[in-house]
Amino acid sequence: MRMRHLLIVLGLILLAGVAFVVARFGSRFVTAAGEQLPQGWRSRKDPMGFSVSVPSGWEIRPDRASGRVEIAGPEREQVVVWPVFIPTSSLGRATAGRPASLEGGSAASVLQRLAAKLWPDAVWSTPQPVGATVLRQRGRAGDRRAVAAINWFPSPKGTAGVFYATAAPEARYRSVEDTFAGILGSFRITGTPAQQAQGPTLSYVRWQDPRENAFSLDVPSQWRVNGGMFRFASVDTRSAVEAVAPDGQVRIVLGDAEVPPFTEPNPMLAMGGFREGSWYSPGYGVQMLVRSYASGTAFAAEQVRNKLARECADVSPTETRDRPDLVQAINAVYAQYGQLGISMQLTAGEIAFTCRRGNQPMQGYYFAATQLTRGQGPGLWSVPYMGGYLATAEESGLAQAAFEHMVKSVEVNPQWAAMQSHLAGETSRIVSRTHQEISNLIDDTYWRRQGVMDELHRRRSNVILGVEDVIDPASGRQFKVESGSNYYWIDHRGTVVGTDTDTRPNLDFRQLIQLP
Repeated sequence: MRMRHLLIVLGLILLAGVAFVVARFGSRFVTAAGEQLPQGWRSRKDPMGFSVSVPSGWEIRPDRASGRVEIAGPEREQVVVWPVFIPTSSLGRATAGRPASLEGGSAASVLQRLAAKLWPDAVWSTPQPVGATVLRQRGRAGDRRAVAAINWFPSPKGTAGVFYATAAPEARYRSVEDTFAGILGSFRITGTPAQQAQGPTLSYVRWQDPRENAFSLDVPSQWRVNGGMFRFASVDTRSAVEAVAPDGQVRIVLGDAEVPPFTEPNPMLAMGGFREGSWYSPGYGVQMLVRSYASGTAFAAEQVRNKLARECADVSPTETRDRPDLVQAINAVYAQYGQLGISMQLTAGEIAFTCRRGNQPMQGYYFAATQLTRGQGPGLWSVPYMGGYLATAEESGLAQAAFEHMVKSVEVNPQWAAMQSHLAGETSRIVSRTHQEISNLIDDTYWRRQGVMDELHRRRSNVILGVEDVIDPASGRQFKVESGSNYYWIDHRGTVVGTDTDTRPNLDFRQLIQLP
């Protein structure tokens, strides 16, 4: 079953799992990604789709069959991270408008079952709540002390969660708590190229701005493309490009000509009657909207609410986050203007969402970076970089690939830039550099991270539920059967039988194909 567009970001679950780390070990060692490693530690990015930092001498043992990651120390220390997914169909009905989820006894049951798979002979205490969606239990496994916890996050299609466990000899456990916290705090889902969603290969053609020849970029061949550089005043130009697939199932946008320049409200403007929401003209035919500054993240979410609601109902955000990493290099370039008494700052953010167009479920993604400039007068701000896509669930991988390619290929015409500004050379370099920075975000979008986890989620849920996926070769139908047999058979009445040998039960039965 395809889960790419239905699952909650596993990376967010892992970050939420830091609540368990802090609750159990304290905050002494939980560090943000990118910080310098403690002396003697090493980092590993595993092909299975995760990264983690461990002390030298510790072994990382990923189990690709179950999706479990085990980390073993030299003195029988042990850390386990085990992502799981349980479909809504296995959780019962939703209540009071809330999605069905692990609650109370069901969460405790999953926690105990997974802990028992790791250490069958361990004796555990009763699971206790650490937070609204975190349960923890302590135990003994021989001469070792153990702690296990589960953190979960519900969605309309099921519950995603992460099981954590740590163990060490009784005499050493307290002394390695900081190490356990450091390992768990560093664990990240990264995704793997081999697991990325596959789709049709696109070919591209070069598209030139037909209005002012201000820029060019690659667009998918045979797609409907329109837009260009729109001039509203001598110094108010706004680029916008829309590309639509021939079947209308994918729409990609870069820029938005409807978004004007803004000026922050201030007492001087207020004295002239220009308050929040009014239009103000500083001259030269420029019309600016008086509005308080909005961060890139807030503006991206606003665009989705206001623009996408025109064509897509039931818009539901699945992930919203700031992206300071994408504009750090650009802000370093802008910092040079500080010596001139001008402050320039970019903030960026992104939002992933689902919606419905008619009866068709859709997926979408939007990015925005807003730029605030302050000098002697009122603060001015604009949205120089924005874009995203809307696609059917089946075409989301193709939309993502096309969006990434288009953003990376943008080039500004230096002759146009020279005409537009005395700072043409620097402006062109900043724009090109910014597009390169923004293009890097595509490899880390919500949908790509979801896509790489599809197969792992299926296998993990099957392990937890004790079922297997099989296909009837005659009808092509796929369904689940209770695990425990080596071979499965079905007759014309739909009766399924499992056997330990490859001998057909009788002539009425045909063999089912088992998925790995």
